[in-house]
Parts: sequence; structure tokens; C-alpha cells
Amino acid sequence: MFFDILGVVFAPFQTLFFWFLGLWWLWLFIVLARIAFLLWMAYIQEYFKRVTTPKVLLELKIPREIKNTPRAMEQIFATMHSIKNSASDWQERYWDGETPMWFSLEAVSFGGEIHFYLYVPVIRRNHIEAAFYANYPDLEITEVPHENDYIHRLPPTATDLYKEGYRLFGAELIFGKHKVSKRPAVYPIRTYLDFEATTEEREVDPVGQLVETLSRIKPQEHLWVQLLARPDDRTIAAFHKSGLDEINEIRETGRFVRGPDGKPVLDPETGFPMYSIPSPGQVEAMKAIDHKISKPAFNCVFRYMYMAPKEIFSGSFGRRTGYTIGGQYASESLNRFSPNVQAWTLSKIWYRPYIFPSHRAAARRTWLWERYRARDMYPDSKTEALLKMKLFHWGFRPWQASNLVLNTEELATMYHMPTVLTLTGPLIKRVEARRGGPPAGLPIYGEEGEEDLPLE
Repeated sequence: MFFDILGVVFAPFQTLFFWFLGLWWLWLFIVLARIAFLLWMAYIQEYFKRVTTPKVLLELKIPREIKNTPRAMEQIFATMHSIKNSASDWQERYWDGETPMWFSLEAVSFGGEIHFYLYVPVIRRNHIEAAFYANYPDLEITEVPHENDYIHRLPPTATDLYKEGYRLFGAELIFGKHKVSKRPAVYPIRTYLDFEATTEEREVDPVGQLVETLSRIKPQEHLWVQLLARPDDRTIAAFHKSGLDEINEIRETGRFVRGPDGKPVLDPETGFPMYSIPSPGQVEAMKAIDHKISKPAFNCVFRYMYMAPKEIFSGSFGRRTGYTIGGQYASESLNRFSPNVQAWTLSKIWYRPYIFPSHRAAARRTWLWERYRARDMYPDSKTEALLKMKLFHWGFRPWQASNLVLNTEELATMYHMPTVLTLTGPLIKRVEARRGGPPAGLPIYGEEGEEDLPLE
């Protein structure tokens, strides 16, 4: 009797199940179509990055004396932000594969000889050069032919690098605030405004620490620093919203007196929540967050590589370099840089998943070396990440841990032309003669006769 009732109840579901099962070919088609679409998007976006928008490497040759403060560089980053691109229709998104373009800001040292580079889309070159000449009239910008790119000074793969007797350590830096906040990107680091003083004798050039570190390596060593910056409307919108949410959360935390359970304590007489005055630290944090999200922001990746012959290679120097470069921007109450341990090349038996440490270290080196040489941001989709993963290092965890969003003020603090306050001038590649000004008739939208305008 009981089973008869169950049969009557589930008979319609049984019929429906076999009907769905009979349409297996439809479900298989939907799954395969979805996979084909994801593969197409990964392919066409990669084609847009590598072929549709070719890049050019520019070397910045610094004059003997620069008195411009980092404010000049902030104006340049504001220009770079204003020429951002994004897909505006279905054709650009699904057929052309258009994705936001990015810029690579690089400072490298070959045995103590320092060079500054920019790696930019060709279609944006004239805009960026015009911005540099407007703010640094004595600067000289020269194109570096592909065959002379400094990355070709060393072998193309990490395996070949080790075969030639070199060793390397590489890492990426992220915001350390992630340990105590779920929105670490909205908290600012110390910027050049904090380094300014009323008298010139007390001023400090924020890029001085980077230049000093680059200058103090041995002749056989290499130290390469790369800061990728991409203006992306989606990232910027989410970043601005996160900043407002964090301010509201701090305000609510400071507004009410809360008990051990985290809930507001009610006034026994009125029954309403009891108010408290926000602490000075909370007020300063809200002001700092509001100031950061008020300026144009970039999605960023901060990466460095240290290479040296194995006889003089110092792993400790490689690991500490990140702390040295990023430590001066730290604010204990706001934000600081810390290494992304999911991305660095170090791997030991004591690190999860506790197996194959040598294989994992080799895969990490290969993964990071390829990303640096390609000046590559993190993937635009999980499909792209899946296609680029390594056997012993998939690359998903570094992507998930990455959290750098820097505004124009923070970027200008970290990357600008060294001023007269930086003492290692003779080691920097410089312009020997003073420039008379930017070239007359510097093209903005292309050479005369060109019909194609820059991508929007």
C-alpha cells in the first residue's frame, strides 16, 4: 500500500526524468557551445592584446637635474587614465575581443646601471609622449627596438637561465591590509604628500629608496622592477563602491556602543542604541579612504625579479628587496605592501601542499618569468587562467590574492623621474644635453594621411 502511494506520487517525476534524459543531445550541445564560447573569448582577447594592439618599449633618459615634484607625474597618470578604452558594443566585445589596455612602468638595473622604461600600446604612444614632454620638457624619450629589449639580455626561459648558471628570485607585492580588512584596496599607502617638507633640506624623494637599491647590486647581478597599471571602468566602479562601503562600516562601528556579541548596546532608559564618538584613528581612516577613492584609480600588478650567477646569488637579498622597495610607503594605521606568497618563486616542503617542493619551485619560476617577460596582467577570465596554468603551479591562488588598486597619487609616488634629492644620479642613464623643448608638431592622433583613429 505504502509503495503504491509512492509510485503514484513519483510517477510524474519519473516521466519527466526520462523526458530530460531523452534530450541528452540538447544538453550536450549546450555544454559544448558554452565551452566553445569561452575558448573563443579567451582566444580573441589574447589576439587583441598581442596582435591588434601591439606594444612599444620606450626608454626615459633623464636630464642632469629635475626639480619637478611627483605632482608632475601625477598629471601624466591622469592623462593615461583619461585615454582608457573599453568595449562599447557587441562587435567590439565578442568579435574584436577588446579589453582594457595597460601600461608597464619599469625600472631596471644591470649591475648597478639604472634605466627607466615604459611599455605602452603603440596607439597610445603619442598621447603619453605628449604628456611627458609637457611635464618634463628636458626629458628624452627613445624607442627601443624589439631585438634590443633588455629582457633579451638573459635566456628566454627560466630553465635555460638555470642551465647557464644563473639563479633567480621573483615576487609580486600586494596590500598587507588584507589580513585585517575585507576591502584592503581602499586603504592608501603613504604618498609623496607625506614626504614633502616646508624646507628643501628636509624633503625626501619617495623614489630614492628604489634608485638606491637598484644602484647597490654587483656588476653580474640584475634587478628588474615592473609596475603594471590598467584603467578599467569595471574595477574603478567596484573600487569606489568598496570605499564607500568601508567608510559606512567604520562610521557605524564608531557610532554605536557595541557589546561582546557585536550588537549595539541599548540605553536602558530610552531603549535606543547608545552612541559613542568615533576615535581619532577612525576619523583619519575615513578621510584617507575618501581621499583615495576621489582620484582616478588603476588596477595594478607590482612585480620584481632578481637574477645573479649562482656563485654570488643571495636569496635573502631577493626576498628582502620587496620589503626595502615597498617599506617606505607603509602606514601602520592605513596600508602597507607585503609579498604575495602565492606568486613568489620560493617553495619548500614546509609550504602547502607539502609535496614536490622542487617541482613547485621550478613551476613558479617558469610562471613568473613568463609573466614578467610578457609584461602580463592577470587573466581576464578563468578560462584564460586555465589555459595558462602550469602542472605544479596553476596560478589561480596568486590571482585570487592580488588586490592592488592604486590611484594617480599613489602611482606617482612609486614611479616618477628621480629629482635632485636622489643622490645616485651618476648611475642613471641620462640626457647629456639640455633639451630645447618638445618636438614641434608632435602628432597626437597619428601621422598625416592615417585614417584610423585610436581605439575608444
